[in-house]
Amino acid sequence: MTGGLRDNASLMAMAALLCVAGTMIAVPKVARAADLGGDCCADLEERVAELEATTVRKGNKKVAVQLYGKVNRAVEFWDDGGEKNVYTVNNDNESTRTGIKGKVPISGDWSAGFRLEWEYREGLSSKLNQFNDNNAGDPSVKMRWSQMYLANKRFGTLNWGQTATPKYDITKNAMEYISTVPGEGGGLSDSLVSDFRMNDSMYLRPKGFNNAEGLSGIKWVDISRCYSDGQQFNCSTRRNGVEYSTPDWAGFNFQWGWFEDDDWGAAARYKNTFNDTWMLSANVAYENFRDERLQNGGGGEATGPIIIPPSSTKTTFFQRNLDEWAGSAAIKHKPSGLFAMANFSTSESGDTNVRGFYTGNGAPDMKAWDVQAGIQKKWWAPGETAFWGGYAQVNDGWAPGSNGNGGNLGGISADSILKPFTFASVGVPTEVVGTEVDRWFLAFDQSIESAAMHLYVAYQHFNADMSLVTRDPSVSPNGKLKNVPVSIDDFDVIYTGGRIYF
Repeated sequence: MTGGLRDNASLMAMAALLCVAGTMIAVPKVARAADLGGDCCADLEERVAELEATTVRKGNKKVAVQLYGKVNRAVEFWDDGGEKNVYTVNNDNESTRTGIKGKVPISGDWSAGFRLEWEYREGLSSKLNQFNDNNAGDPSVKMRWSQMYLANKRFGTLNWGQTATPKYDITKNAMEYISTVPGEGGGLSDSLVSDFRMNDSMYLRPKGFNNAEGLSGIKWVDISRCYSDGQQFNCSTRRNGVEYSTPDWAGFNFQWGWFEDDDWGAAARYKNTFNDTWMLSANVAYENFRDERLQNGGGGEATGPIIIPPSSTKTTFFQRNLDEWAGSAAIKHKPSGLFAMANFSTSESGDTNVRGFYTGNGAPDMKAWDVQAGIQKKWWAPGETAFWGGYAQVNDGWAPGSNGNGGNLGGISADSILKPFTFASVGVPTEVVGTEVDRWFLAFDQSIESAAMHLYVAYQHFNADMSLVTRDPSVSPNGKLKNVPVSIDDFDVIYTGGRIYF
């Protein structure tokens, strides 16, 4: 296109010179100019009009528009205890995406704008498993943001549309603040976050069953997740609604929001740097979910009658009520580059249909915590080098419950029942009464500032414990509650790759 415009510009210049020459030379020369098409300057104006019609132009000069995004790709080596493999993945610690931002001043302290952003989900690491290496069944593009805002420097910002909830990214904010390279959109959390996004969809493998048939029907995410979302820490997301954010006051910022359908949340964030020596960030948020269809929306009440297990006749009308808290804190000593971060996540369910099939117990409270520490410093010219590690634990994260559409929140039903041979070693129906998933990791990240690029490598190790019980007559003839042992293989993953911001 650029070459075409250059050629057209050359022709226009030549035509202009001929028109000027035609007014300055002798009459015989004018006759030759007329041979070019009569009114030379009229032809030039016509050609300019044609070029204007075919040239891409900005539609509204009042709005400042920015194109932005990142590409984040990695090679993942994984070992589930029975199978080893190598996948090329879209790193879902911070996935590949593009977006458009617009901002326009109104008057005084007032301004307005918008944000549109798309995520490319092909090969998304959190969606892959032993049978799926490319995520081809998912849509290749997903809308992440579609919002507008109205802002005032004194009164704050009002966002509406598909926008972030107050709790969104609350467990990433602390690390992002202390580790982000100036001029970029994310810090070390773009290489590795607290959430288990490299093995979420991998199936659990019971020990001693090393073929494909030996895999369970339960995924790692099914025993380590919040009720509202299939993550461990960053359990909120972007939804259609309205969110208000205050201006920053001495490092503090507060948010409140309401979202379809009858969900609301609030958050408080703090960040500051003292004497250009200590960087500090602390964040906490709460969210209440009353949408029967949870994050997916769709409208309509998902009400009963619903059977209350273990009864086969007693019913109730289904009501959603989830309460979730999360937060993060981090500190960094800038001269040395040493830093430490911790975060937590809790998820409680008051859903009316969650009752253990054998025990009659209500929904458990999911609790998770994560600690990380390391060093990030510019030792050589290309950019900052970071080396860090951490340990995380998720307790009772099997999230029994309904999604309001006749299915389950995850891989385990509202009565916490597992069918016979869900694990190849367990041939009777069992109820899940406890889970624990632990992860430890080491990671390295190298910034190349001149290219807005990072190269990274990380190793993660996961292990899981599950507590199962049954009253099945083949195990317990007298109907007493019996423990059923199950042992799960550990999971190891090494991934290395790079990301570029633009």
